[in-house]
Formats: sequence, structure tokens, C-alpha cells
Amino acid sequence: MKKVLTTLGLLLTFTLPVSAEKILKSQPTVPAYSAAAMGCMILLECTEGVEQLTPDSALLLDKSFEPFREEIKSILIALNKVNVPVYVGQSRYFTPRTVGLYKPKYNRFFVNESLLKDPREFLGTMRHEGWHVVQDCMGGGIETSFMAQVHQDSEIPSWVMKNTKLAYESMMQSRAVPWEADANWAEEQSNQTAKYLEMCAKGTLWEQVRPTPMTMEWLIGCGWMNPQEGYKEYTPNKKSDYCVEGKY
Repeated sequence: MKKVLTTLGLLLTFTLPVSAEKILKSQPTVPAYSAAAMGCMILLECTEGVEQLTPDSALLLDKSFEPFREEIKSILIALNKVNVPVYVGQSRYFTPRTVGLYKPKYNRFFVNESLLKDPREFLGTMRHEGWHVVQDCMGGGIETSFMAQVHQDSEIPSWVMKNTKLAYESMMQSRAVPWEADANWAEEQSNQTAKYLEMCAKGTLWEQVRPTPMTMEWLIGCGWMNPQEGYKEYTPNKKSDYCVEGKY
């Protein structure tokens, strides 16, 4: 999940292009800007003001998106290949300071509509949340729900790790730091997310990219990867119940 610590000037209303695909259902009543509202959107029970974003969406034709359009489209195309839809939702469906999220349990990706006024940040969020999809691929495949760090610790600059720790520890979410630092570094790199998503679509990611030591232990413990010299499986794997296809 991507969060920001400064006010983004979230828009209370914004009309999405009528050409975008709209999901029409009866709408539950939930408090705006709440966890309940976000959960309702994630489950696609709250769909009013939630639009699916596609590579050919008119939304991306706005002139302000010109410098960023091609990379955004490449991410969307790759996400389509791994069957992860992207939705743009009204700000009222997001908790304060949340601008994007990916839910591995449902393989759904959401972006706060407030970012439509900031295409650069929109691209950054696409890279960031798209990287969480890459982590899902690395953690056992998109069919499971476990997400694994992809970058080696040595690949993540110290300033990225420091800033991520400050941000998430201040929100009492220190356990999220490894995954978020990993995604924050991907966010800084042009075309990295699209490249890895294409690899995910191509086949088993850990056979194309060397996993981190902890991820390797996880994969070996689940029986998805053969034991490697210097590494051994968890005995037993502490989360062996998760070593199956399906969502927990």
C-alpha cells in the first residue's frame, strides 16, 4: 500500500470520463474515508465512482499525461497479462493519506482519483503498487497471497530504507517496511515495474530473478524451489498453510 505523509489536496469530487467502464451495483452505506469504505471498494461492493482503467482509457489521453502515458500503458498491459485489474476510485473510498493499494487476496489494484491531477505521482503509484504485484509473483505466484521482497537488501539505497522506516514506523506499521522499501525503490526506477511484470507473465519469477535469502528459504520450505547450497528450508515452514494456491 502506498501512503503519503503530507496533504495531497485530495479532491472531494471528480467526474471520470464517461467512456471508462463503470461497474453498476446496489451500493452499501459506509462512512467516507474509512477502512469500511476501502474494504467495500476492494470487495467491489461499493462501485459508484469506481472505474476500471485500461491501456486505451480516455483518461490517459489528457495532455498532462503525455510524458508518462507510455510507461503507464506498459504497466497496465503487463497487469492485464497476469489478470490483475486496475481501478480508479473516488477519494471517499480511501483512508486518509492512502493513494493506492494492491490486495493479493483478490488480485485487485486501486488508485485514488486525486492523483488524476498529478500524472507524475499517478505514474509513481502505478510503479509502486505494480511492484507489490511483482512481490506477489515472487512469493509463490500470483495464485497465492504471500508477497516476498524482490530486490536484494544491497540493491535498496540507504536513503530509501531510512525514509521508508521513518514513514511506516510513525504509522505503527514497522512490519511493512521490507515490502514498502522494496516497492519504494521500484517507484524510483523507470520501466522497472513493467519489466518485472512481463517476467511474471512469462513464467515463474524466482527462476528468472534470484530471490533474497529469506524468500529463498520460503520457496524451498514450500517445495516450490529445490534446496540450494548454503540454504535450507524452514523446518517446518512456519506458514506452511500458505504454501498452496488460493487465498487465505
